[in-house]
Amino acid sequence: MSSETESTGMIDLLAWYETNKQKVAGVGVVLLVVGFVGYFANWKTTQTELNASNDLFQARLAMGKEEAEIADPTKLLTVASDHSGTSAGGRAVLFAASAYFEKGQYDEAQKQFEAFLANYSDSPLRGTAMFCVAACKDALGQTADAIDGYRRVASSFANSYLAFQAKLAMGGLYESQGEASQALAVYDELSHTTVPVTYSSEAGSRRESLLKKHPELAPAEEAVVESAE
Repeated sequence: MSSETESTGMIDLLAWYETNKQKVAGVGVVLLVVGFVGYFANWKTTQTELNASNDLFQARLAMGKEEAEIADPTKLLTVASDHSGTSAGGRAVLFAASAYFEKGQYDEAQKQFEAFLANYSDSPLRGTAMFCVAACKDALGQTADAIDGYRRVASSFANSYLAFQAKLAMGGLYESQGEASQALAVYDELSHTTVPVTYSSEAGSRRESLLKKHPELAPAEEAVVESAE
């Protein structure tokens, strides 16, 4: 499958996520992106990669049969350790990190996402891991650090689904901190015609809701139109 087709598939899947989940930050993105790439990544055909991929499949299969509360991410980390340096080993780290996130162990999840970035810096999933580090900080209540992390993702992967996703997360955090003007600026960026409708429509909806709460922030021309109505 071509990288273009893979990217389109990711965007379509995240579009579904946006339709069904208003708050953008965390585990939903983690699981969807990592899981989707796991199926459609460019598999190498060496025996080493095949063995690593098989072990990863078996570990995930075993975890899938367990209740989420007792599923043990260390099984995936064992695969990652046994097959260090392979693409499957890298994915095993991401799956383990995602599992920790699902269990509410955000510190450990962040640790594993950061380990992936340190050991697989040239991976095409680097942006996903960066986003997930920010999501962990978001979940831990480290708002300023989370915003910085999302901002780095948006800057490093400009005009990508990750950038748009990160900006929506930033906007939500700005709102939660009472920084309405900064949230509005983010939503204005995402409302541009060059942004895919999945993200621009969500940003537009949030922008409208925000201006109802803070009409003083409405641009002059919008205020005139509203008063005329």
